[in-house]
Amino acid sequence: MLACLSAYDDALVRELAGTAEPEIRIASGGGDRDELRDLVSDADIVIADAARRYLLDRTAISAMTRCRFIQQPAAGYDSIDVEQAAAQGIPVANTPGRNAPAVADWVIMATLNLLRDGVAAHNAMRAGTPYAAELRTELGELTVGLVGMGAVARAVTARLSGFGSRVHYTTRRGVDVPGAHAVPLDRLLAESDVISLHLPLTAATRHLFGAAEFARMKPGAILVNSARGGLIDTAALVAGLRAGRPAAAALDVFESEPLDPRSPLRGLDNVYLSPHIGANSQQSRVRVRQAVAENLRRVLAGQAPRDVVNGVIQNVCG
Repeated sequence: MLACLSAYDDALVRELAGTAEPEIRIASGGGDRDELRDLVSDADIVIADAARRYLLDRTAISAMTRCRFIQQPAAGYDSIDVEQAAAQGIPVANTPGRNAPAVADWVIMATLNLLRDGVAAHNAMRAGTPYAAELRTELGELTVGLVGMGAVARAVTARLSGFGSRVHYTTRRGVDVPGAHAVPLDRLLAESDVISLHLPLTAATRHLFGAAEFARMKPGAILVNSARGGLIDTAALVAGLRAGRPAAAALDVFESEPLDPRSPLRGLDNVYLSPHIGANSQQSRVRVRQAVAENLRRVLAGQAPRDVVNGVIQNVCG
């Protein structure tokens, strides 16, 4: 039996699986815990929820009695307790890099929006009110600091090369990236005019950016986050934005999603907000679904899935 927690219909799941044989159960989309338990308890394969409405935490995975594979149809998998899955011998796979071009486009768009005050200018024109146009700095004259150097950061680096920006980056993997300079985080904070976050959310990276990091940022620097909201201490960010450090922020992700209507971020003029849409492109969707289809078909054929994130490669044969 195959349980799907993402917003796929029965026909799509069967198309991805390449067979009409498995029983398919589709989640309603409400995120109910009892529904989740009923869906996954006796499932052989689970397609996780890219929108993170249904969290495959320790409790949910512990209830799985037959599962031999979990596929996350996205790059991020912090909504899945991969350690509990590993303890039960369940491989968990994601779709790394498939949405990188779309997210990188969003990063450039959001950065330019802040640098050129795009939203305020648009709103003034729509309202017919005066707009005091200030002279702005070109992106090519700035230093951009990328915290992390995965697929999205590499795609951002490639796009920045066309602008002529100087690129700093930090990474624990010791990779050498043409056109960019690996530097310690302290130097990146002190020298970057734009800081963009590109890390997974883990226990080590949660609230990596807080009051101390904002205080070390270059005056006038802006912050961009398209990765995970939990990388930033939101309360510290609000305080920092009110104090002018960072000078502005572009956020596509938040600690709690959807963003609370009462969030103080909504009332700040120096924040550009979007509802976790960085990866939304037709091309990204096709690439992700191709990766999901490949893994489903491999597992149904008794083969090991690709892009396993928790080190489990066995337990795919029924």
